[in-house]
Amino acid sequence: MAALNSDEMIKAITETTQRAKVNSHRIDELANSVTALNKMATALEVLATKQNAMAETVHAINDKVTAIETRPAKRINTVLGYIIAALASAGAGAFFSEWF
Repeated sequence: MAALNSDEMIKAITETTQRAKVNSHRIDELANSVTALNKMATALEVLATKQNAMAETVHAINDKVTAIETRPAKRINTVLGYIIAALASAGAGAFFSEWF
């Protein structure tokens, strides 16, 4: 390897210093990007947790709405059962009153 004279050494040191500055700047930019990415990942995790909680709440509300919707149907079925029984009783009563 050939020995460098002082001008070549100064040039090499200057180039190395410039590359170090550029590299430091790039490292700083990457660090900022990593920080922003970590913040987004944390925000996404919070959103996923809230979405799961909301899904559970919607499921609970859906169960309640289903229960509320079935109540009138049960009442109607009960009332219809009583009406049919009353009509059958009236019909049977009328039938048996004619025969006896």
